[in-house]
Amino acid sequence: MFERLTRTLRNAVPIALAATLSFSSALHAEAEDGGTMTGFTTGYRTLNPAVQSGAATGAPGSQIFAGLVSVGADYKIEPYLAKSWDISPDFLTVTFKLVDNARFHDGQPITAEDVKFSLEAVRENHPFGQAMFGNVESIDTPAADTVVMHLSKPVPGLLVSLQPLLMPILPKHVYGDGQPLKTHPRNMENVVGSGPFKVAENSPAERLVLVKNEDFFIPGKPHLDKIVYPLVKDPLTRVLMLEKGEIDYAAFAGIRPNDATRLEKVDDLTVTTDGYGAIGYIHYLELNLRDKPFSDRNVREALAHAIDTGFLSKVIFGGRTVPGTGPLHIGNPFYTADVPAYAADMDKAAAMLDAAGYPVGADGARFAFTLDVPSWAPAAHVPMAEYIQAQLAKLNIKVELRKAPDFGTWVKRISSWDYQATMNGSFNYPDPTIGVHRHFACDNIKNVIWSNTQGYCDPKMDEMLAAAAVESDFAKRKAIYADIQKKVQEDLVFIYMPQDFSVTVFNNKVEGLPASPFGALAPFSDVYLDN
Repeated sequence: MFERLTRTLRNAVPIALAATLSFSSALHAEAEDGGTMTGFTTGYRTLNPAVQSGAATGAPGSQIFAGLVSVGADYKIEPYLAKSWDISPDFLTVTFKLVDNARFHDGQPITAEDVKFSLEAVRENHPFGQAMFGNVESIDTPAADTVVMHLSKPVPGLLVSLQPLLMPILPKHVYGDGQPLKTHPRNMENVVGSGPFKVAENSPAERLVLVKNEDFFIPGKPHLDKIVYPLVKDPLTRVLMLEKGEIDYAAFAGIRPNDATRLEKVDDLTVTTDGYGAIGYIHYLELNLRDKPFSDRNVREALAHAIDTGFLSKVIFGGRTVPGTGPLHIGNPFYTADVPAYAADMDKAAAMLDAAGYPVGADGARFAFTLDVPSWAPAAHVPMAEYIQAQLAKLNIKVELRKAPDFGTWVKRISSWDYQATMNGSFNYPDPTIGVHRHFACDNIKNVIWSNTQGYCDPKMDEMLAAAAVESDFAKRKAIYADIQKKVQEDLVFIYMPQDFSVTVFNNKVEGLPASPFGALAPFSDVYLDN
């Protein structure tokens, strides 16, 4: 895949740049400048995507920060801060040329040194920075507009990782002051990027306001004057605000299927599942594998037989999604359905628990555990958790639901490994090295959310992950990922729930939305309001 993509890119970069400029000019001729678009946020801890993954940070972060490239329709890698790039025949050297006269929000020029600093900062601080950039051996900056990356091994997912969502270009003169990046005060106060929008107001308990970057390096962009993200945690409140026209654009809307049906009937609203192809949002039941009973694989298999994910897909998600079959989303190019499956079978589940040494005791229970329920995505996590509680009660397993009052509380519990089980979900991202490896690599067992928090480690898995990370032949790489998916299911690292019903609802006056498979996590340079 990497070889096929990079060969195409070597010949197509000048054409892609011309096409991008031509397309942008056409849009600009039709687009209306001005206006305020209202979205929403459910809360965020930082605005710096260099230290935090996920949509809460990524959605505004991709507007505040620019990247070397952007990702367009059909995963096409397009110029952004890098106007061109060249890849050596052995795929071990990549040379980027930066656009002319690009500046940060504070007026300072963007140079190759900022790019080098940013990649090294992301590699050190991002939850899967090592997975993306661990094979970047060194970076040269022979000129202010030239960046040369030297790789120790081919990195198939390199280019797609260089977008603002995953590698924002940070101002070295701001963040290179010696303070730890993860807790740097400028992650939330006086944030400086180089994207199409600047931070005008940051009140996490109330709202985030972004305003137009008048000195944006792409002429005539952006079109909007302002994007406002009020804090709206309750899904039903979001539905009502959409109906009343108080929210113009709601990505990762987190609404129930019946609410989607309700909104589809509203004039001037569009409900779509487009814009999530590169995200690959999957749900799973995460079990802490360090302690009994979940350290016992047979117990995990018993639970897998007890949970009917087909039922969950039909009832909770209204048939708008499918049961998960492993770590890759059905839309991922490396997905395979040829994996071990655990059909719903309560009798088999009970027999396996008996054989594993967990019969029904004198108190009427086999065992008990606490299931943590995150505050985010409640429309999915809460009903799934309640179903699991009721279903396992039939097996005489007592499940206590512990609903987190906020995102930070849940993060602290899971990242400190102070939990027994939790509902969870994560993004695949388009290349598995970015969003999938992090959950299964032994060296990623960290006190960091959405790492290998469950504590799974198998040297054979590490070998397969390492091989897949550098294999440039698409067919061979897909075969390795097929084996990885099989092993994940054989080992029952997670118990996969239905894949997410990811939906965006927006007012039809919103035009020019990104054609990118990253949707709301792509830059809004071309977005405008048709009033």
